[in-house]
Amino acid sequence: MQLALYVMKKILFIFLTINLLIPNTQKAYSDELSREYLVIYNEAIDLINDNKNIQAEKKCDEAIKLSPEEKMGYLCQGIAKGFANKPKKREALKSFTKVIEIDPEFYEAYYWRGVLQFSMRRNHYSKLDRTACSDIKKAYLNGFVYAIDYVNENKAFLRRDKCTGFY
Repeated sequence: MQLALYVMKKILFIFLTINLLIPNTQKAYSDELSREYLVIYNEAIDLINDNKNIQAEKKCDEAIKLSPEEKMGYLCQGIAKGFANKPKKREALKSFTKVIEIDPEFYEAYYWRGVLQFSMRRNHYSKLDRTACSDIKKAYLNGFVYAIDYVNENKAFLRRDKCTGFY
């Protein structure tokens, strides 16, 4: 379990570091995201990278209040809640689901929701188990890089979990 947590934190760090570029790129080409929103969002990402998830969660909430129709605030919230030292996994699932409701083709949210669900206690073939597999599969089949890496690094686990048929 410690190894899995270590790997998840390493993946999270890499993701968040790269993810900082996404809103800035969007801003360069679009006026959809306000400067204030980006400042708050980037502060939240910095806090997550510094493992200050409680403060990050508050910043993510600020971003959501500022622009509730924007998916990145909910993604931030899900990561802050779901991968903290004392995670709030059910709340994080709701945040990732909200991202997917806003943008059903944002495969990054499927990846994070699937990884989070696989980290939760679940019964085989339960709805949670099937959704975890389905989410990872959707992100993988749509070329989301972290999902591809996750599947390649966890094939034995996925086979044991009966999550197959796509690699």
